Amino acid sequence: MAPSPTLQTTRAAVDVLFVTNQGVIPQAVTRFLAERGYAWDRLGTDTFVEGVAAFEAVGTVVVDTTEMALETAGPILQMLKRLEQDHVAAILLNDAVGFPFSQYKLATLLQSASLEEIAGRIETNIAYRNSLRGQRSATRSGPTGLGTDTLEQLKMAGEVQRSFLPHRLPDSDRLRWAVLFRPAEWVSGDIYDVQRLDEQHIGFYIADAVGHSMPAALLTMFLKHAIILRETRDNDYRLFPPVEVLRQANDRMAAQELAGCLFATCCYGLLNFRTLQLTFARAGHPYPILIRPGQEPQQLECRGGLLGVFPQADFQQRSVQLASGDKVLLTSDGCEPLVGSCDAEGRFRFTEAFCSLTDLGIEEFMERFDHMAETHTGPAHERDDMSAVGLEVL
Repeated sequence: MAPSPTLQTTRAAVDVLFVTNQGVIPQAVTRFLAERGYAWDRLGTDTFVEGVAAFEAVGTVVVDTTEMALETAGPILQMLKRLEQDHVAAILLNDAVGFPFSQYKLATLLQSASLEEIAGRIETNIAYRNSLRGQRSATRSGPTGLGTDTLEQLKMAGEVQRSFLPHRLPDSDRLRWAVLFRPAEWVSGDIYDVQRLDEQHIGFYIADAVGHSMPAALLTMFLKHAIILRETRDNDYRLFPPVEVLRQANDRMAAQELAGCLFATCCYGLLNFRTLQLTFARAGHPYPILIRPGQEPQQLECRGGLLGVFPQADFQQRSVQLASGDKVLLTSDGCEPLVGSCDAEGRFRFTEAFCSLTDLGIEEFMERFDHMAETHTGPAHERDDMSAVGLEVL
């Protein structure tokens, strides 16, 4: 049996600082930290405010508010705000003190989260903090680029982000799925998901954080938790219609008053794979594309503004009946140079290269589309993440 991890007692720089009244950090968590080589330490809620100053540096703070005394909550929240000003993000495992999220920019609540979700947030927060350190160091020493440690952290953050993507697609004898995920940098501002929700429904979406690099990647982690497709209560469940999914995500974003990468776009589709009815809604995102055999591709227009701009924003929902041979494609805005653009009269025109792919099956279509993305050239400052989710009715 492996020896139990021992708590660090030094006050050198730590990657993760736990603030908790629990005597022991779960072994699964400490094992993950050891595997990643992260230094960590723990403070009680009554010693955190004074004790945190003794550390040379902190990567991220993980707070357990269980049994937190109300008289200590105020000073702790003030200290978290001061740490946030130094780009140290906090992770709350629960909220027993009514945490005022609207006053914070980077704090995240991971209530009832899995170990994988907590680990993903820890790694993203640490990579974000280290990237800012690297930027400050580069500013002081000249344009020498990111240091080796920062690059490794960014690569690791990219791997963590990919682990949040679906590992398998719900192919069947009636449906085929294919995806494209091509970040412009180590991490992406895009995220997608494809989920079988019950015996006759599949939900799928692409979300795109407004911004680039680590701030946008951080927002995708938030979006992963904010975009909720179904609700389970006791032995029953309810699927949220697309318009409700976007409204709830928008309200969660607006309540956070996120800074840095302020907003996001999203397109969500709910497919009944027995009736082949597709219901969808969008929030400032490129329109879904419907490709039917022997016809020109068409955009499925649907009104909806950006996520996170206005609380209680309004979104439109539409439905379309699919048939054998139809394909549906969701893309992020980074793909727009490959897909098409509006002419002088405001009409959208698909590119010839895109139209040349429309007769292909969805898997070959996505392979060719990925090649187009790989070989696409343009100004370096215009490089953007490219993502796509496609389905074909067989």
